[in-house]
Amino acid sequence: MFEAALLFLKTYGVELGSVAALVAIATFAFKPVLSLISGKKEPDTLTVVKETIKALSAEQSKDGPKLTVPELIRIRREMKADLEAELATADQPEKEQLRARIAELEKQIADPESALAEAQRRIADLEARLERSGNNIGGDRLAKARAALERGDFSIADEVFAEIEDRRELEAKEAARAAYGRGEIAEEQVRWLDAAEHYSRAARLDPSYETLLKAGEFFWRAGRHTEAIWQEEQLVKIAKAEFGAKDAKSAIALNNLAMSYNELGRYGEAEPRCRQALEIDRKVLGTEHPDYAIHLSNLAGLLKTTGRIDEAEPMFREALAITRKTPGMDHPDYAIRLNNLAVLLEAMGRHDDAEPLYRQALEIDRKTLGTDHPDYAIHLNNLGTLLSKTGQYGEAEPLCCEALAVLEAALGAEHPHTVTARGNLETLLAKHPN
Repeated sequence: MFEAALLFLKTYGVELGSVAALVAIATFAFKPVLSLISGKKEPDTLTVVKETIKALSAEQSKDGPKLTVPELIRIRREMKADLEAELATADQPEKEQLRARIAELEKQIADPESALAEAQRRIADLEARLERSGNNIGGDRLAKARAALERGDFSIADEVFAEIEDRRELEAKEAARAAYGRGEIAEEQVRWLDAAEHYSRAARLDPSYETLLKAGEFFWRAGRHTEAIWQEEQLVKIAKAEFGAKDAKSAIALNNLAMSYNELGRYGEAEPRCRQALEIDRKVLGTEHPDYAIHLSNLAGLLKTTGRIDEAEPMFREALAITRKTPGMDHPDYAIRLNNLAVLLEAMGRHDDAEPLYRQALEIDRKTLGTDHPDYAIHLNNLGTLLSKTGQYGEAEPLCCEALAVLEAALGAEHPHTVTARGNLETLLAKHPN
């Protein structure tokens, strides 16, 4: 029940229901927030270290190769080959994670410019973290780590951060920065389980807005919603204390917590927080802002889940209209809004109105996300189940099969969306065997 966010936060909530019934999947969103960690003013001794790092790094890398598109593609292909080799001998739980990582690498290889831009952003962030956190490592080694990062080699930086974690266990904020840096490296290298462990450790050591936001994101990816709620309850407290109860960041925190409550069926706790987030947006951002549209759509989804369809429909339509203006009709967010409105119309029995919306959402997904993305699979599942309900079994079955295959590869066999898609396909085949 979570709308997908482009910068990747919690995504892909599912509308739960009986396995015996065909279930449509709605999508909700969490608004991504950029880095907010800011270190205290460093002691003067760091100035010398920083200047040494910069000078040595410039000397070592001025004639050396920088990370380029061809080099990134080469690195990703080597990583993919290594993972495929691991896949041959892995046990079943490991295979699911390996397939998901391989799919992510294939996506990056297919769109190397975007992957390079994200890698360069992460490299810059890691270099800044090295400067803040590595003053006891030695300027020469830090310079080598920086030079390696510029070439797309994260191994030295990872070793440095690991040493920092070990040596500064008692210095919580420093250790948290290192853990967060290792989380970014794991995320960059598509090691999602490792990333979850590192980010959650950073949140334990330094429960800041940024670390809690990231930890909640990865607990959500793992389907560990109870732990996500714990992180997000702390996130709400910190947002109110640091930014104020009426700040847009508090609205994001409230929305995230509400959606996790919603996922566990705690609707009475979810709804007031949804409405509070929306009211903050209305006053601070205005009713034409994309964040307002996200939170409005999320509230509408909660109302639909709790049976208030007549109240939900105008909210879905308003969110769709806002998104049509910005970010526009060719954006994945617009596909999500189309899907969510279609889910509602399908629940109302208005199948002829829902079908073209599903098809339009799928077309946007194909162009913007590709056919290996979970959002595409969710919308494909929804169209397939609708076609099954309307007797178009010949078209419905391959769509449901494809949706299940994509979700298993991307999210794993036990993710709630995968379980729902599998139940939908089993129901279809039981009612209409070949």
